[in-house]
Amino acid sequence: MMTARLAMAIMGLAIGPLLGGVKDARELISKSKRNDVEVMKVLDLVKSDLNEEGAAEVIGWVIENGFAQERKRVGEVIWKLPKNDQLMLKYVRILSFYGEKEQLEEVIGKLPKGRVHQEARFRLALTVAEDAQRNLTLNNAERAARNQEAKGILEKLEKEEGVNEFVEKWVADLKYKITHLVVGCEAPEIEGVDSEGKKITLSEYRGKVVLLPFWGMW
Repeated sequence: MMTARLAMAIMGLAIGPLLGGVKDARELISKSKRNDVEVMKVLDLVKSDLNEEGAAEVIGWVIENGFAQERKRVGEVIWKLPKNDQLMLKYVRILSFYGEKEQLEEVIGKLPKGRVHQEARFRLALTVAEDAQRNLTLNNAERAARNQEAKGILEKLEKEEGVNEFVEKWVADLKYKITHLVVGCEAPEIEGVDSEGKKITLSEYRGKVVLLPFWGMW
């Protein structure tokens, strides 16, 4: 099997010598097949001068196309870039998508306030809550503990000053889901009318088996 080192050497011969910097990184991106070796090489090239114009754009490409190893490496260099909230938000969202809890905690610790901090804290709660629902190895007690952990993270965020209005809405929605819409929680009240037009509520059927059919036409 071809080693990563040999693959990088062959790749270098194929596209010519790359000395480093944004220009060479962009050249490699234009020819990249987005495998882990090439993404790592792009990151190594741009690291030579993180203050160069376009470096943030290249790091953004690495964030979007990298694997776990590259995301970890990005976490080591992104703090050396000039302040760039849009890039940091992209980084935070990718971390959340892949459930990178420790790296989200690192962002929260290094950015104790501001828009990026708020979103990182929210997405940490989201990551914990999603793990509670998707991790089939958890028992009910462990699942409840994860949900409680997520609620605690959200409650800390609610107490912070100047929380962005969008983040406030996300927090409210996630708290509602954790409280009412997870396995083991009491279902929220549902009101409607039956086939004869009589008003009914879900609570009237407490203790009985209730089947809720969902259907649609496409």
